[in-house]
Amino acid sequence: MISFLIRRWIKDSENTDSPAVQEAYAKLCSGVGIFFNLLLFGVKLFSGLVSGSTAIVADGFNNLSDAVSSIASFIGFCLAGVGAGENHRFGHGRYEWLMGFLSSIAVIMVGGALAKKSLSAIHIPQSVSCGAVTAAVLTCSVLVKLYMYRYNKKIGTAIDSASMKAAADCIGDMAATLAILFSLIAERLTGWYIDGWCGLLVSFFIIFSGSKAMVEVAGRLMGQFPDKSLENKIISCAACYPAVYGINDLLIHDYGLGRYAVSMHIEGRGDDSCFDLNAAAQEISYRLFANMDCDATIQTDLLVEDPAAAEAVTAEAERAVKVFDASAQVKELRIVRSGLHTNVVLTIAGSRRLQKQENAVKLAVGRAVCSVDTTYQVIPKLVITGLRRGR
Repeated sequence: MISFLIRRWIKDSENTDSPAVQEAYAKLCSGVGIFFNLLLFGVKLFSGLVSGSTAIVADGFNNLSDAVSSIASFIGFCLAGVGAGENHRFGHGRYEWLMGFLSSIAVIMVGGALAKKSLSAIHIPQSVSCGAVTAAVLTCSVLVKLYMYRYNKKIGTAIDSASMKAAADCIGDMAATLAILFSLIAERLTGWYIDGWCGLLVSFFIIFSGSKAMVEVAGRLMGQFPDKSLENKIISCAACYPAVYGINDLLIHDYGLGRYAVSMHIEGRGDDSCFDLNAAAQEISYRLFANMDCDATIQTDLLVEDPAAAEAVTAEAERAVKVFDASAQVKELRIVRSGLHTNVVLTIAGSRRLQKQENAVKLAVGRAVCSVDTTYQVIPKLVITGLRRGR
């Protein structure tokens, strides 16, 4: 079914790097998910009310929460496809994440309501009627969720969609439905009333799924780094030019639906490479835009290759920073020519003691490095590591 719809509705479906194709895939899968989940909700709600099973009703509302997530994702994808605007020059792709965050809150609320209902069923247990029709409904539900899991996981991975990856988490849904089927069979064979307990289990699963989706989407909203393959692709694009000696300070800002803003420093060696390095920066910017739809800002740095100066700067910087933290070390040093001045970029690693006195540390390091050469402009960067704490 999904393959037929892809061929019918998505043009250039093989080009999954295209934001337009990603948007089309996302809308299609969200629409199919809404249809299946609403169908399962209606069937399970009817079966649960007829059989008197709280667990089946809870499982039906689990499908309704999935449908709500799919609807939120669909709305998010529609908003994300608006494109760039005067106030949002990189597009509105993050609306998908925002809608995913709001839908996960709704899912948690549904889980809480069902947990309350299940606790009532545990307190006052009632017999559940389990017939062939009920068993068939639950079995078909497992098969439908298996199909949804397969196509959502495949397509969600292909287009790197946070919402679809959350929707692809159908294995737990199948396990919950199988647990309910087991409880009905167990009651029929043994007379144990465990329907309420299974309903409580399903409600806990709903809360867990909603919380997991919320954490994942919140991570993207907070600005987590994109996957390693994207970073490697950008580095490979820049490193293929002979004038580029090194790449530093690579930042990738993800705006959703395959839209990125990239900034980086590329390094050259010696004055003679200045023209070639600037030309390489222009070529890299164009290739990133043409091949990956990235807006790139690239700064060119000419390295000063002076081992004696590097050794003196490192010694003075470490002497200054060890006053605050005996375990601190200079992890990276770059001396870059910049007009009338020379920029000294240091990465200093240490314990959280440095972070608590960040301004004082930076001031002390700046003074110490400038004692080597007064033309230096110092750019210290602090990183917290698992190093053994100092005194």
